[in-house]
Amino acid sequence: MELKEIKIYRGNPLIMGATVIGTSVNFAITAKLGSKCELVLYEKGKEKETLRIPFENSQVIGKVFAMSITGLDYKKYDYNFAIDGEIVTDTYAKALTGKKQWGVVPKNLRGVIVKEDFDWQGDAPLCTPYNETIIYRMHVRGFTKHQSSKVKHKGTYMGIVDKIPYLKELGITMVELMPAYEFNEIESRPATSMKGQFSIESPTLNYWGYTNGYAFAPKASFAFTGEPGGEVEEFKYMVRELHKNGIEISMEFYFPAGTNPTMILDALRYWVMEYHIDGIHVNCEAAVMKMIQTDNILCTTKIFTYSFAADTDFYHRSNETRNLANFNDDFMVSARKFIKGDEDMLNTIAYKIKANPPGVTVVNYVANHNTFTLYDAVSYDKKYNEANGENNNDGAVYNYSWNCGAEGDTRKRKIMDLRKRQIKNALSLVLLSQGVPMIYAGDEMCNSQKGNNNPYCLDNEISWTNWNTTAIAKEILKFTKMLIRFRKAHKILHLSEEMRQMDYKSFGLPDMSYHGSKAWYADFSHFNRHFSVMYCGKYATVDCGEEEPDVFVAYNMFWETIKFGIPSARNKKEWKVAFSTDASFTEPEKIDRILDVPARSVMVLIAK
Repeated sequence: MELKEIKIYRGNPLIMGATVIGTSVNFAITAKLGSKCELVLYEKGKEKETLRIPFENSQVIGKVFAMSITGLDYKKYDYNFAIDGEIVTDTYAKALTGKKQWGVVPKNLRGVIVKEDFDWQGDAPLCTPYNETIIYRMHVRGFTKHQSSKVKHKGTYMGIVDKIPYLKELGITMVELMPAYEFNEIESRPATSMKGQFSIESPTLNYWGYTNGYAFAPKASFAFTGEPGGEVEEFKYMVRELHKNGIEISMEFYFPAGTNPTMILDALRYWVMEYHIDGIHVNCEAAVMKMIQTDNILCTTKIFTYSFAADTDFYHRSNETRNLANFNDDFMVSARKFIKGDEDMLNTIAYKIKANPPGVTVVNYVANHNTFTLYDAVSYDKKYNEANGENNNDGAVYNYSWNCGAEGDTRKRKIMDLRKRQIKNALSLVLLSQGVPMIYAGDEMCNSQKGNNNPYCLDNEISWTNWNTTAIAKEILKFTKMLIRFRKAHKILHLSEEMRQMDYKSFGLPDMSYHGSKAWYADFSHFNRHFSVMYCGKYATVDCGEEEPDVFVAYNMFWETIKFGIPSARNKKEWKVAFSTDASFTEPEKIDRILDVPARSVMVLIAK
């Protein structure tokens, strides 16, 4: 069968994939020198090919084959390429057929020709500065798939839209998605005979998405709509609605070793330009990261990676914007060790809560997708990954966790009270530190993975976010909301520049100072497990022009009550307790020069 009234011209080799440009469609693909390349068209809904159009020699530049077709009613057709007779699905495809059903090997995989004409209603990047950013990290499917989510569109982009009121009430300013493009969730792996309540239905499932795939296409199985290509509009609708509510969006990408750097840069640019995402999270080799961090299109996009190179300050100064951030487990490991009472942690944690470097900021968290959840970090000493089908040999062996006296679930009131306090301590460390705080979805309501720290292959209630309504979950959620409000209300807790521990503005106090059992004397000896920090609220004028009250934070991770020395409040004010992670604490009528801080707790004072 032949298509009538189409005309074929030399295409633009700089625009890869299939791109609608006015009344034409530009098709471009790379192949080895001397290859025979053809465009293969299929009528939608039909298995057999409709037409093959060969690329002429005049349409080849280097390794790029490019043709432009006018008169093609592209809405009626899907496409592939053929290279030396072998059918190849376009790695630059903007959408794909055959990928709608989650966890199933696709049949008739083809590219969809997408016209980029979504009504953004004037949407533009929010450009929230890092020091105002609070990240909430999630898996699109897992966030609302659990029955307890009580949303209409479970496990989808629309499910996230359903939860926007919750996200706003929580107080976060950015959601970060684990890979949500067309990754191949089915991959080859030896079969397993593992059985049990949470056994893997398909041992080849990659639930997280850190595998190969099609980096330009939103994942169709994460969309509620069933229309081919409908995931494109649904993802854009989600972004637009998040932006309307003051919430940015970032997405993580995984590129296997050997991926063409040009394609990586093309993909990241495409998502920023076409989907209006505000951040990208990517880990590539140093040379590729240098391309990304110096790119003029991405210079105002938040860029997260494991660790930027040491010379990044140079690129930051040349960029004018502060858009780079290190995203790794350093803060988490230090915080967990400090919270459970390890020796010789004071110097480290004192540095971590202050860190806010000018060239590359830091993301702080106490749990992530490949660790124990926050609840499990205070409930398990060992990992329990048997459901993964690898005989518990996968996942991190050491999680810097402490079960507080009982392994796993328990009804013992004393242990549960301690766990609640430890969770609050951990959240306080994250949200009272100067870096960018990140909460892993569900940690604010005691989500548990039953001690599994690596559920990469599980698509069930272990890996899904459990929207707990238990008493402890409600208490922790309420505390998290309060803590986020407190951070936002006190600019001194998240300044745009790193504190110097000096009175460089002659305000009468250093911007930040450390204390211990004696005021103005922090003893960071290896055997101590307590210290305090005072923030001079007048330094908030550096950012917002308004003076704030001074804030005093006491950290006591010792197993007994500790007496803290309290500096005098400025301007004849008095210290008052803002909150304590120990629910049984009773505030004294007046706080003088000494304050008793209960065992394993954080206490925050405000000068009023």
